[in-house]
Amino acid sequence: MTWRSLRVAPCGTHHLDAHGQPAYDERFDEVLKFHEPGLAPVLRGGRAWHVRSDGSAAYDRRFLRTFGYYEGLAAVVAPDGSHHITPDGTDASPRRYAWCGNFQQGRCTVRDLAGAYHHITSGGDDAYPARWRYAGDYRDGIAVVQADDGSSTHVRLDGSLLHDQWFVDLDVFHKGFARARDDDGWMHVDLRGRPVYLRRFQAVEPFYNGQARVERFDGALEVIDEAGARLVELRPARRSEFASLSGDMVGFWRTQTIATAVQLGVIEVLPASAAEVTHRCGLGVDGARRLLRALGELHLAAGHEDWWTLTERGALLRADHPLTLADAAIEYAGPFTSMWSRLPDALRGSLAWAAPDVFGEVAHDEGRRVGHHRMLRSYARHDYAEV
Repeated sequence: MTWRSLRVAPCGTHHLDAHGQPAYDERFDEVLKFHEPGLAPVLRGGRAWHVRSDGSAAYDRRFLRTFGYYEGLAAVVAPDGSHHITPDGTDASPRRYAWCGNFQQGRCTVRDLAGAYHHITSGGDDAYPARWRYAGDYRDGIAVVQADDGSSTHVRLDGSLLHDQWFVDLDVFHKGFARARDDDGWMHVDLRGRPVYLRRFQAVEPFYNGQARVERFDGALEVIDEAGARLVELRPARRSEFASLSGDMVGFWRTQTIATAVQLGVIEVLPASAAEVTHRCGLGVDGARRLLRALGELHLAAGHEDWWTLTERGALLRADHPLTLADAAIEYAGPFTSMWSRLPDALRGSLAWAAPDVFGEVAHDEGRRVGHHRMLRSYARHDYAEV
């Protein structure tokens, strides 16, 4: 019996041989697949180690978690941190990390105790001096790294940049192309980091023999070639542009609904039942239920068995939230809506239109001035949090 023929049993407590029979008598709480040099991670009673194909322990040490061997080293979690071990259970390096990945092409991604990601060599040395917000596995000598601003790019084995392009999200290369996302959507890029076509998609898969499956923004599925041209439509659009445009044109109801929920005090009384909202906010029964359902559609509130609570998004409308948008909701639904209604006159340069003096109007209205200043304070706290 060879370890290469063993597979994890459906119950996950042991391994089966090629005939579907237990490979050994031992049973564990969890087992993972066998990897070269013929060892598999196991867990039992909160203690983890590696076993041989006959279920016997490969070494005497025990850890909190163990993972598979890659390139002769396995990641383990110990009380003093994560690190790698050799097949006989000895430490590959004295260094400890908050998390360790697996070795690929002589490199392994790790997260240090300060929360930064980088790659190390099999000898435990840093592969380069840089630190990243995130770093992925190498493939064909190239890995994806993410900078502190959230943008991602490709690096070589020595940590140098493959190209000078940065993306909202990014994948490793597969057959010369990498999935990448910019502000307009997903696409494929070449080794220079350049888009290979103009189109953008909701999602894309890697190219497979010159073709890739993609999802359009309208929900349709296509197969495209390496130039981005459609070869096959797998599924028609799930959303019509007619309905999408119609939704944009009636967007005002969202603005008015949010402001109404703030003005009527519904935001402040949640969590509550629909009956309690009706009573405390002075609403009709039908009106309260309609408003709560509308807040649910806007993902501002969630209802379960007639009990409604604010979502994290909805909590931003509470008056006591550090970043409260309650005052902004009222401004946008009231004075600002009136200003936008004059847009045709403004664009024509009509003599009947004059640029609004927002701050002047606010200064002469004490109630509005207080709310306006709270609104500006919230935006300042959000936009300049690091200042």
